[in-house]
Amino acid sequence: MRRTWVTWGSLLALTVSGCDAIDLTEITQREARTRVRPEPAGEHCAHGGQAFLSGLDQDRDGVLDDFEVSATDYVCTELIPKVRTRTQVEPKGTNCTHGGQAVQSGLDYDGNEQLDDSEVKSTEYVCVTTVANVLVIVRPVASGEQCPRGGQVTYAGHDANGNELLEDEEITHTVQVCNEPAPVLSRARELPGSVAPCARGGSVVEAGADLDLDGVLDAAEIDATAYACDVAPAHLRLQHYQPEPGGMNCAAGGTGVAVFEDKNGDTGPDPGGFMTILHVCEAARIHDGDFVVASAVDLIALEGVDRLRGDLRIEAPTLAEAFLPTLAIIDGSLVVQGNSSLKRLALTSLRFVGGNVELRDNAQLEDLVLGDESQRLLRVVGSLTVEENAKLSSLEGLAAVVPTDSITLRSNNAMVAPGLLAHVVTLTGSLTLQDNLRLNRIPFINLSQVHGDMRFLNNSGLLAPSGLEQLVSVDGTLELRNNAQLETLAPLERLASLGALELIGNTRLPDTSGLLSLTRAGRIHIQGNAALVSVGDMPVLDSVDEEFSVKYNASLQRVHGMPLLRTAGGVAVVVNGALTSLNGFARLPQLGTLEVLGNPKLPTLGDFTALRELELLNVQGNPVLTNFGLGELARVTHDFTVLDNAKLPTCRATALAASVFPGTPIIDRNDDAATCP
Repeated sequence: MRRTWVTWGSLLALTVSGCDAIDLTEITQREARTRVRPEPAGEHCAHGGQAFLSGLDQDRDGVLDDFEVSATDYVCTELIPKVRTRTQVEPKGTNCTHGGQAVQSGLDYDGNEQLDDSEVKSTEYVCVTTVANVLVIVRPVASGEQCPRGGQVTYAGHDANGNELLEDEEITHTVQVCNEPAPVLSRARELPGSVAPCARGGSVVEAGADLDLDGVLDAAEIDATAYACDVAPAHLRLQHYQPEPGGMNCAAGGTGVAVFEDKNGDTGPDPGGFMTILHVCEAARIHDGDFVVASAVDLIALEGVDRLRGDLRIEAPTLAEAFLPTLAIIDGSLVVQGNSSLKRLALTSLRFVGGNVELRDNAQLEDLVLGDESQRLLRVVGSLTVEENAKLSSLEGLAAVVPTDSITLRSNNAMVAPGLLAHVVTLTGSLTLQDNLRLNRIPFINLSQVHGDMRFLNNSGLLAPSGLEQLVSVDGTLELRNNAQLETLAPLERLASLGALELIGNTRLPDTSGLLSLTRAGRIHIQGNAALVSVGDMPVLDSVDEEFSVKYNASLQRVHGMPLLRTAGGVAVVVNGALTSLNGFARLPQLGTLEVLGNPKLPTLGDFTALRELELLNVQGNPVLTNFGLGELARVTHDFTVLDNAKLPTCRATALAASVFPGTPIIDRNDDAATCP
């Protein structure tokens, strides 16, 4: 407030001096007056206002004239700042996957009609999308109850009115994600020999963010992996440094972990020793709950999410492309199913799936990429299923995928040479390849152990189980059935142990050679292989826990080449039209059962030269069988049946039964007319 004062002291001085010309009564009777006038913006009021003028009405005209003003008060107009916005180009990155615009807003406090940097209070992002007429707005979420460390909310929808603005009524999907930075953990653990990529063993080094803050690096948290072949964990040092700046290694920055060999213990890298750097990138944005992509809008709303705590299902019949370049972790399963228009699917940052990966019934799918083998592996706790994808010709985009449980490849009829899944070494479940009509190679070149079953069914282009050269054991059943072009088992030359072997209906398979290392099988069943001439060529096979059965192989001539086989639960030889020799069983001293049924060219059982004891003997329908030849047989404990062997003298059957079987044998419809010496 500014005031102007009249000098009353001079008037009083005149009165005291006794000047008769001054009438004090008149002075004191003048009235005080005020008036108000607008005050323009300027020195007294920056944004204008009102000036309140006051003083005595000296000339008694009832108006406060300018010369009568003795004081001035100013009431200034306070500026109400206007909301201002401005836009800037937002490059591709964390805020906008494909780039876009950053829309900044705030109050124009200085009234200069523009938003200065210091006045920016909030920023939202209008992001470019890969789908025409679909818009996305990304707004920050402040720290609070829902997101203790802040986050962002994404709004997506179709720009129905074409004004290039996403209005409230156009929003069809909202996704909120929360930031969860966490401390980085690392470890080095021993890698046994014969495990890819270290033939002689070594160490595997793993690093990642401790997302659940339990102080343990869980499988779901591993973000970076390195292999130090021929180096023990005790000779490695791991040092964290921060920060890893944003750039090629980590788009939004992160933590670097230096790993180096230090055998001499001087805390420094050994000259010429192993050395690498692992990069653990900021994985911040987490969405809680399952998410279903039923349209392009749903997919775009999910862009920018790093971790999904739930299942992700992509089931959108009209969706042609699906790209989620930032999604790294799916705590549940990934299911891509029934997308009849989907041609391309890429989740290049994906490194962990806590459930299964299922890719089913995507009729147009041609390009498929999950993870990035050059950066890190994609660990799948459950199973991988790829089936009914009619145009999918390759699995090269799954090179980073490492399932823990099972793998199923079924009815992918464009697939010929599927590429390599070289990081699959062990499966706790099963491996199934079925109805892939053109498949000519198996992609698991380093697979060494399967704890469940391994089944190859009706793959009519498969000439051999090529790609399984490292396979050592199958705890369950190895089944090769109805593979019309299968000609050899040679790629299985390292296979040493089987729960069971089943070779059924492979019409061009000539023999079972190639199983050079097989030492044990729980059961062997060979049936209905029309071109099969010989069974055997298993030089180190020493035991078959249950039955060794050879049935309905029309061209089979011999069972041979098993010189170490000394244990089998039983032998069944049934309806093999050309079979004449069984010398592969020559070293067996004991069997539970021996069944020889309907072999029209088999003349004798004399190849069982070491057989001394049986529980059950069943010989039926062998029309040219003339002699048992079981010279060492001493005992049959439970059943003795010999029927319908037209040229086998009944007297020989009776004599054998009398010498080895304590019960009543069943002997009938053999050659009753023949005589015995």
